[in-house]
Amino acid sequence: MPKIVNHEEKRKLIAEAAWKIIRKEGFEKASIRRVAVEAGMSTGALRHYFSTQDEMLLFIMNYYLEEGKKRSLNKDWSEDPLLAVEEVLLELVPINEEKKIETSVWWIFALRSLTSETLIEKKDEMTNGTFELANSMIEILISHGIISNSINVKLEKYRLSALIEGLSIQALLRPDVYCPEKLTEVIRYHLETLCNKSQ
Repeated sequence: MPKIVNHEEKRKLIAEAAWKIIRKEGFEKASIRRVAVEAGMSTGALRHYFSTQDEMLLFIMNYYLEEGKKRSLNKDWSEDPLLAVEEVLLELVPINEEKKIETSVWWIFALRSLTSETLIEKKDEMTNGTFELANSMIEILISHGIISNSINVKLEKYRLSALIEGLSIQALLRPDVYCPEKLTEVIRYHLETLCNKSQ
């Protein structure tokens, strides 16, 4: 009887094994052979999922993206629009260990994509996604009459996207300063500055 392979478990095992090596020794040390050993698999079995380092990084990025999407789908969002926007934006910054891993993978991926044809399309998709999400959050605030009339909405969409990206990298580089409480405080303050005073 053929052995049943749980591909979801394999993907998790590979992604976590690869990230363990990258975190401790850097991306260049995460060869396919080395990741195979760490994951307890043969090199041939690992090549079923990818054949180059860049393909492996794309694989890891997609794995953590899917994990983040699953988490969002299972989350109970606030009914208050302003609070719901805050909750969505906090999902994009590293406020816990799980999100620190996802954010770290993203920044390694983003830097690598500058010189990799394999990764550039996904990088563009991801950066566009952050900008479009920022757009959506501003549109939600507009639709509920929360945005102040004095706000330059077009520029604010760029500013909110840049704020989230900036907070993400600062939280990785200076976790002592940009702790979860500070990230929450900054995002909340920023949103409050956009609001009508009557809200």
